[in-house]
Amino acid sequence: MKGYKITNCAQDKRIGVVGNSLKEVFTKGCQKLKLDGVNVTMMTLDGTVIDDEDYFQSLPAQTLLIFRLDGETFETGADLVYNVLAAINNDTLKTSIKIKSFMNENIKEKIRILSSVLDVDHNKQNNLLSCSLRSKDPEWFQDLDTRAKTKEEFMFKRCQERIRSYMYKTKTDMMKSDFYLQHKNCRQYLDEVYKQFSELLTKNKYHGYYFDRSNSNCLCDMTGTFICEGAWNQSVCSYERGTGHKINPYQNRESRIIFSTWNLDHWVERSRSVIPALFEASVMASKVGCSINMNYFYDLLFTTVNLKLVHIVCHDKGQHNGAKCDPSLYLKDQKTVNDYVNNHLKNDYQNKKISKIH
Repeated sequence: MKGYKITNCAQDKRIGVVGNSLKEVFTKGCQKLKLDGVNVTMMTLDGTVIDDEDYFQSLPAQTLLIFRLDGETFETGADLVYNVLAAINNDTLKTSIKIKSFMNENIKEKIRILSSVLDVDHNKQNNLLSCSLRSKDPEWFQDLDTRAKTKEEFMFKRCQERIRSYMYKTKTDMMKSDFYLQHKNCRQYLDEVYKQFSELLTKNKYHGYYFDRSNSNCLCDMTGTFICEGAWNQSVCSYERGTGHKINPYQNRESRIIFSTWNLDHWVERSRSVIPALFEASVMASKVGCSINMNYFYDLLFTTVNLKLVHIVCHDKGQHNGAKCDPSLYLKDQKTVNDYVNNHLKNDYQNKKISKIH
């Protein structure tokens, strides 16, 4: 049995609860917060909805859970940055009311400006970067619900949470879709590939090393500086004439918080392209009796083969036209795929759509 912290959208109080399951904690949380449980959504602080038992069980003890009624909003990214800025001892930020008003609109542009404000003297930066232990830089760990003893350990777990959320969102989108519910023959292939996803992610520790500056495979340099990789249809970040957005979340608490607004963006979109492609692959697999190419879809969903680290300004949420999956890589047996594509794909897929995800 694990303990959790719960709060409402106003975050005016925090209450401790314990429980073994999602249902138990949700029920106790509603009782403690005096909510009737109808039209209530439980989520993490970053907005991830918790509606899956497996995902709930993956959350560490003392995770802060927000209970939101439909129509309510909780602290946004702009409010979070404002609160941090209002606490900084800096003459330029004394007029906190005006700053909050300034942050209420055009958040992407404002964060772009704030990135330059957070630049510090290189000597000061190097001194701060030498402080990885919680005991050496306690301010960096302020307000964090974590048992991590070092910055690297915390950043490793933060990246794991992002990759883990992709796994559970994929599972939810698949299993709640009309396609999954209506196609029994395809369902077994989808269940098997999801099981393989879970096993490989566990083996790879959910790729937490992407944010861990002590790991040779991280996405930052040895000091912890991350560079934006640019919008999905760009090869580099074009900010400041190509110098690109940069940030070092290891530097200070403010930079760590702002880094949470950076995204691991799917170049080939997860919901619009990869999941429908998985459905197509399951149809192909069921017809020819061949396994889905798990490694291909795993790379698209969970690795930097298809993930780009981008500043919020460079995160284009519009449709990524032109970034598509390759049907020739859907199944394990290359010859079987080629034969199927040549003989069936045009007739099967060009004139009808796979059911939409709901």
